[in-house]
Amino acid sequence: MRLPSRLRRRRGLCAIGLACALIALPAANQAAAANQASAGTHTPVTVTVDHSAAGVVGTGFAGFSYEKDRVGAGMFDPGDTALVNLFRLLGPGCLRIGGNLVDIVNWNPAGAGGSASEIAPADVTKLAAFAKATGWHVIYGINLKTNTPANAASEAAFAAHALGSNLVAFEIGNEPNVYGTEAAYEASFNTYTAAIRAKVPQAVFDGPGTYRHGSWDAQFAADEKDNHLAMLSMHMYIGSNTTASIAGMLSSNPSSFTTDATAIAGAKTADHIPQWRMTEANSYFHGGAAGISNVQAASLWSLDFMEGLAADGAAGVNFHGGTSSQFTLNYSPIAFNGLTPTGVQGVYYGELLWKLAGAGTLHTATVTGSTSVSAWAIGDNVILDNKGTTAVTATVTLPAPASSGSGYLLTAPSLTSTAITIAGSAVSGDGTFTPSPKHIAVSGTRMTVTVPAGSAALVVTH
Repeated sequence: MRLPSRLRRRRGLCAIGLACALIALPAANQAAAANQASAGTHTPVTVTVDHSAAGVVGTGFAGFSYEKDRVGAGMFDPGDTALVNLFRLLGPGCLRIGGNLVDIVNWNPAGAGGSASEIAPADVTKLAAFAKATGWHVIYGINLKTNTPANAASEAAFAAHALGSNLVAFEIGNEPNVYGTEAAYEASFNTYTAAIRAKVPQAVFDGPGTYRHGSWDAQFAADEKDNHLAMLSMHMYIGSNTTASIAGMLSSNPSSFTTDATAIAGAKTADHIPQWRMTEANSYFHGGAAGISNVQAASLWSLDFMEGLAADGAAGVNFHGGTSSQFTLNYSPIAFNGLTPTGVQGVYYGELLWKLAGAGTLHTATVTGSTSVSAWAIGDNVILDNKGTTAVTATVTLPAPASSGSGYLLTAPSLTSTAITIAGSAVSGDGTFTPSPKHIAVSGTRMTVTVPAGSAALVVTH
């Protein structure tokens, strides 16, 4: 279990006095930061990064999940330069196609394409071209509820040929714990996987894709480990959007997922499954809540969420988004008007800061001086997440010596603001991003960084 090492961030060492290297703020926040500094309201904290490995962060850790009907609707268009650029900025990543509508929208091999009510060959061809244009890989969901094994195999054969090396795995159904038992799902799963592999001998699968229900994983992994199971999967939300609050969201990590994540990680290890991934997640289900799931607070929440998953051995997370005919997806990392991307929102910025930290060994960190600050490192690059109401001046002990650092500040005027920037730059609707990271002085393994209230900082060391 990784929980104890994460909790160690709240205990620890005495403060070390070093000169402060303040990450410069966008103009909108400079006055507020100056006022805090002059008023002496900075809270001193110490951060000591653990040398030992707590996990591994690979390329494509931070991905997306979209409803299956978006394929037929034409959302994934390689000619949509803006959407291609927004994917590329985070990529190469992993796109999961599924959601509730995977079990409603079905394959029509004779369909003309272009209809959200079905999936036709032309739609999958367009999706494949989009995947190639962005460099993203695809987890491809197959209808289980209103389908037949033969039709599923027909779709899988076409999708495998079209997607080629961009296909990660097939997913059978969505959140089967909602409508059946583990044994019943396995029986259906085996029927579908056998039919698919008869047409696509190289096909591999993920599962069980339950909403929480980590209790399913040990049995599923044990039974399916020799049935071309490439990935264990699970879905996670904090709770219903009727209970949404910023305070609840920010305090939900890691308690909202520790038990289930530990169960799936244990099943992966016990049965030697190649990886496990949170293939659908976001703040609050049923689309989240405006003013909570799409603002700066969600950026900070997503960072802690990803760190917790990485510490529990996850290969990554697919944040749900896009659009849906069921309800407004307030939490979507990318905002849309119809099929047209109009900009990005809270979770996207969290994913982007995470991506800028790079791939490598995950190191947990001990934080003393504030219960509102969490910290960790990916390789030699450190992230500090300040969810509190006061700026902090953090004295950081790095896992390895460095000569200097580049600081990227993820900030906004308030936790409820959508005016989010990283290193002084917002991400435009066409994917333009022009950050200006600030120089951070490093002395051996020591540096000092100031992080404003309700902000996060990444220091990439050199």
